[in-house]
Amino acid sequence: MHLQTGRGVAAWVSGALCALSVACGGTVDTPPDPSSPPGASSGGASSGGAGASSSGGASSSGGTSSGGSSGAVETGPFVEIWMRGSKTPVSHADGFSGQTPLGETVAVKKLELLRSEGDPAPLLVFDLGGAPAEADLTSGVAAQLAKVPARSLTRGTYRWARVALSYVRYSVAATMHSGVMAPVPGQYDNVQALSDGAPIDGVARKKGFYRYSFVVGGVTYGTLEGADAPVPAVATSGGIRMDASGPETFYVFPVTLIVDPDVKRDVRVDFDANVFESFRWADAPTAGYAAGVFDTTPSTFETVMAFGASAFDLRVTP
Repeated sequence: MHLQTGRGVAAWVSGALCALSVACGGTVDTPPDPSSPPGASSGGASSGGAGASSSGGASSSGGTSSGGSSGAVETGPFVEIWMRGSKTPVSHADGFSGQTPLGETVAVKKLELLRSEGDPAPLLVFDLGGAPAEADLTSGVAAQLAKVPARSLTRGTYRWARVALSYVRYSVAATMHSGVMAPVPGQYDNVQALSDGAPIDGVARKKGFYRYSFVVGGVTYGTLEGADAPVPAVATSGGIRMDASGPETFYVFPVTLIVDPDVKRDVRVDFDANVFESFRWADAPTAGYAAGVFDTTPSTFETVMAFGASAFDLRVTP
């Protein structure tokens, strides 16, 4: 822990960071109040699922592909894979409070297509390895993940997609209560490795690495780093689930994609992730706390229930 400034604020910011670590599944040297058990966070959607039909498919971009590569100059037609975030209002029926992240960026490293949910030999569309493509989910600007030649794909109809995430960065607003001074509004700026080898700030990190910082008025008051922060469980009611069983973390969701390696023109595939009020928590009935505000103290926090995408969609443009 490195406390940069803040007198009394810094002292209880340290405790709040510890609480956040436990809220998001991490471990700390000084545990929070056992009367406030950690909550299960969610990295997926409460609603959504994707469906689209395409006459094209995709292969590798800067990585490996099931179609392989001869090393020759790649020629089209190509398939471009893009990701864009949206803050369009969507309904949440879970009864929890929520906020739209102040910022959220995911680093995508791999895309696989499956003929069935349990397909033992998925089609590897692209694998970017240690150089994942970042997508800012709060700016509304689309990011190109890969551009691949259609002819290297395997023909077929694919019903499921698996998107491997390298790491995630996100910021959320919060208010801390000390019981001594007035509540202080601020924000958490966090980063977490979701797959082994995540290139975070120039260092390859193992899955589970995390760094949490509390910021007030643009000044960082405390930063906590650690390892083995488990990936949150994801609700599957919206059609999206998170598979974190191995060294990589995948979003898994249904699609309908007809892959034709003989398309005559380029195809664009857009993955749209909605993050409207996607950071969700259960408000605590504590004096001084406000409904719809993510409240913490030096040793407790309101239970985090979900974060990630609120809904997911897929569009194909010939």
